[in-house]
Amino acid sequence: MPAVLNTNVASLMASKNLQTAQSKMADSVERLSSGLRINGARDDAAGLGISQLLTSQINASNQGIRNLNDGISMVQTAEGAIVAASDMAQRILTLATQGANATLSTEARDAIQSEMKQLITGISGISTRANFAGKGLMTEASTTAVGTTLFSLQLGTSSSDTLGLDASAFKNIGASATTYTNVTATAGTTVATNACIVPDTAIGITNTTVYVKINGNYVAKNLERNTTTARVGDGSGGTVGAATYKLDGVTWATSGFADIWTASAGTAGVAQTLSNSINSAANNSTANYQTVITNAANYIKDLNVQRSLLGAYQNQLEFTASNITELSANLSEARSRVADTDYSQETANLTKGQILQQAATAMLAQRTKCPMSF
Repeated sequence: MPAVLNTNVASLMASKNLQTAQSKMADSVERLSSGLRINGARDDAAGLGISQLLTSQINASNQGIRNLNDGISMVQTAEGAIVAASDMAQRILTLATQGANATLSTEARDAIQSEMKQLITGISGISTRANFAGKGLMTEASTTAVGTTLFSLQLGTSSSDTLGLDASAFKNIGASATTYTNVTATAGTTVATNACIVPDTAIGITNTTVYVKINGNYVAKNLERNTTTARVGDGSGGTVGAATYKLDGVTWATSGFADIWTASAGTAGVAQTLSNSINSAANNSTANYQTVITNAANYIKDLNVQRSLLGAYQNQLEFTASNITELSANLSEARSRVADTDYSQETANLTKGQILQQAATAMLAQRTKCPMSF
């Protein structure tokens, strides 16, 4: 190095080395304090991109685990409803077996039928109340076939990474919920606005089924128009007048339509056949109760099939949750290798930086005091 007076080269070199040491030491302090090797894109641009992709996958996996846990809870809720319905169905089977015994009186069989009706109503209530966070679980018709996904659980970032729960596992375990609507009719009411007014064309009389409410129960009646009375204004050109009708052969005046109801059936549930046979048991015959026995046994089998599907789904969900949990752990470990600080290495770097800083400071101080001395 030449001897010069205007430029203190040694001092500049010492200053440069001091700045370098301070910069590296600052990086070590930042990494040690944050726990991250990559705190900005300048630290490792490629590594930052990889760590962010891994973070997205980890976050999606963790949410997928929570989604699966919600699915497990939902399936358990549905299974609990089936367990309760199965217990009630077993009671119906017992009652039907008792009712089929020829030693019973009519009154005893009536009492048995009354209890069976209440049990069917209770089963339908269970199906209606079975919901998870406000979402109905037992909503599918009894005829729903395997192959239709009802609930789809999202497991990851890909739109195709889902797990589907088949609708056949979530059938309505009750009977259909029949809705009754009160109707009224007066002279001059047309067919188009009231289904209870039966058109009597020149060809003949069309009959229909309506219901009369007796002691809180809806009793089916056959409705037909009296041929001997004036025709209601139904658009067929007849005389508008006070017509009368027949319910099961008994004359019913037009004004009495305020007491007539029409019925519309809801989604047919798994218990519909059993419910129908229980209502038929009112005939108090041994054969009717034997039919209930058969239908009750079949209903229990149907519940067992549905419950086994839910059990299979629960096992599948639990195994899938275990798999994704392991996946999330492995991804977290991979991200750690890319982005986390190696404390042993960074502590050594910090110590090295501190020594270099102290040495550069000492040399800078010496060269500033006596530029020409060695």
